[in-house]
Amino acid sequence: MDAYLRPSTSSSDAKPKPTKLRRYVDNYLELGFIQSSDGRPKCVVCLQVLANEAMKPAKLKRHLKTKHPGLKDKTIDFFRRKSEEYMLQKTRLVNLATTSEKAQRASYLVAQRLAKSKKPHSIGQELLLPAAVEMCEAVLGTEAANKLKAVPLSNDTVRRRIEELSADIQSQLLDRLRSCEQFSIQQDESTDISSAAQLIVLVRYPWEGDILEDFLFCKEVPGKTTGEEIFRLLDAFMTEARLSWEKCVAVCTDGAAAMTSRKSGVTARINQGHCNHVCLDNFAGIWMLDMLYHCEVRWLSRGKVLQRVFELRREMAEFMREEKPNIAQFFTDPESMAKLVYLADIFNILNSLNLSIQGGHTSILEVSDKITAFMKKTVLWRRRIQDGLTDMFPQLSEFLHTNNLSVATVRKVATSHLTSLSEHFSSYFSDVNTDAWDWVHDPFAPAATANGLTGKAEEQLLDLSCDRTLKARFQQVNLANFWPSLSHEYPELTAEAMQILLPFPTTYLCESSFSTLTAMKNKYRARLQEEDDLRVCLSTITPRIVHTTGISRGPNCPSWLRNQLGKPSVRQRQQRCRETAAESPRQSQRREMVGAEPTEDDGEGRVGNPRSEYLRGLSRQSVVGRHNRNRNPGSVLAGVVD
Repeated sequence: MDAYLRPSTSSSDAKPKPTKLRRYVDNYLELGFIQSSDGRPKCVVCLQVLANEAMKPAKLKRHLKTKHPGLKDKTIDFFRRKSEEYMLQKTRLVNLATTSEKAQRASYLVAQRLAKSKKPHSIGQELLLPAAVEMCEAVLGTEAANKLKAVPLSNDTVRRRIEELSADIQSQLLDRLRSCEQFSIQQDESTDISSAAQLIVLVRYPWEGDILEDFLFCKEVPGKTTGEEIFRLLDAFMTEARLSWEKCVAVCTDGAAAMTSRKSGVTARINQGHCNHVCLDNFAGIWMLDMLYHCEVRWLSRGKVLQRVFELRREMAEFMREEKPNIAQFFTDPESMAKLVYLADIFNILNSLNLSIQGGHTSILEVSDKITAFMKKTVLWRRRIQDGLTDMFPQLSEFLHTNNLSVATVRKVATSHLTSLSEHFSSYFSDVNTDAWDWVHDPFAPAATANGLTGKAEEQLLDLSCDRTLKARFQQVNLANFWPSLSHEYPELTAEAMQILLPFPTTYLCESSFSTLTAMKNKYRARLQEEDDLRVCLSTITPRIVHTTGISRGPNCPSWLRNQLGKPSVRQRQQRCRETAAESPRQSQRREMVGAEPTEDDGEGRVGNPRSEYLRGLSRQSVVGRHNRNRNPGSVLAGVVD
């Protein structure tokens, strides 16, 4: 009994004989055989693929006589027609598959639009597809509407499409960041609807003669939101993405202690751990810019609240008269109302300043110019208030004129407030020396200085200032398009300019990203994995969507795409077994236990056909790949197709 359960030792000691690979000859068509995709003979009648060893005229003829005795006397023209019919059938199948490929492409496009509109994934099948079918049926007819029904838009399908689009966008972005020489990041942390702390990071980098901004990642902060935890999460992503801290020239964040603490803040850890080699004298180190008046919740509405309180002062006095008469007297006192209207005016001006420095693709040069202008305006306003003029505050001027009040009513309060406001701005932005950046703002100006530049960079600045062609081009484009285009001609000077143009001046993009996250992850979608949806929604990179019938799973196929596509379906594995006559793992295990040799059809019909055993083995494993039946790898992302 043991002899049947254990493999024979004598057979294992024998050396395997080298197998000879036979080549297909065109004359084999006379025997009813054509060449399959892997080079083996394939019968044009039963479409059976024989082993390479059976590629002999005698064995091919024996197969024809044994399996198809009525066709043994047919001429080559008969088998040629059979071959042409088979190829025509394959073409028809490809044409049928093309419709499916178009449906898959439409599925990707709809999933991308759903992510950008911040809508639930289930709306595709519940609303968009039925509405599109009805509109198409009403305008184009039933035949066109039936084609739309083949577009897969289920909740899980849309989720997978968004994951694949996000993976491709991230792959393109990381490739760009690895190839560029410098980039800057902007980060902020906030809490979502599920009380989870989310860290959002955005990046600004030069690419193809322009400065671009894009979404880098959004991840949940584990544990407490301390500087150590946030830095560990950020550093882990940089390591996993193979991004070097040496290329990061600036970090923009808010004024929270976890971000800006001198000892344990994120910016301090970035400086201490990764940027000691950077020369801070040349402004190449990691530095941090706060947003002016980092927004508390509804900060911009403070000026509007004061404005509305002033407009409703009579109604407020009537409402407070019964409940709180002391406060009601404030709304009826003209001097108190004069102070309120002054605050409304000054807060409206501050709101306008804050809104003017927000938005994407703004540089520190533009923001610093606006802040410097505001600081000079405070000095001018204080002097005019002392002279008895209030025309720069329109509501205050009108209120004083209507109530016959003099400027002395608010002179002391206004001058004191403007003085403290000017001092606060001066101390807040004391470390920003914009005069040293005049050469970046206008390298062709005669008075442009270049303090802190290296000798090579200063020479290139002189060459640039004398270039009349570039001077004419400078008048036509902005700084974000001008300086990156000089990276090949003036590399040292461009690198110095990028260290000034790349830093984010405000945390506007992070705040707008959190607004998108709030709209996307609400109480009805509290369990949403938001990173992929956010990336597809916020990224400016176009995903590479193509329609094709095959996908490369070789060494050129990225690992992330192999994971996204999963295993082949059951039908694909069955077809693969029919064509390659490969054993299933269960059959291989049984053969090793009994010490038997694998069987294979040699074309003579004298051995058992093992294909039924293959299918029985696959049926036991079909549960493993059942979840992949709806996943059609026919529509894939570009860049990985052979």
